[in-house]
Amino acid sequence: MSDDYVKRIEPFLDRHWIDDDRFERRRKHRAVVVTHRGKVTTVIFPFTGSDIRGPRNAVTSLRRALGLVRGAQT
Repeated sequence: MSDDYVKRIEPFLDRHWIDDDRFERRRKHRAVVVTHRGKVTTVIFPFTGSDIRGPRNAVTSLRRALGLVRGAQT
């Protein structure tokens, strides 16, 4: 399952010292399931993205779901 999405998500998790994660196949999508600070978080992303922004957007969704967002930007 090594593709652009996985290649962007795995380094992100490594940078945040998150090693309790797994990738799952769903019917039409995939998911990364992460345990961080005692909370299990699932982020779903497509098998194939519509454009080059897809992997970056998946990391952004994961960052927000894990609460790793820096201060509000205006």
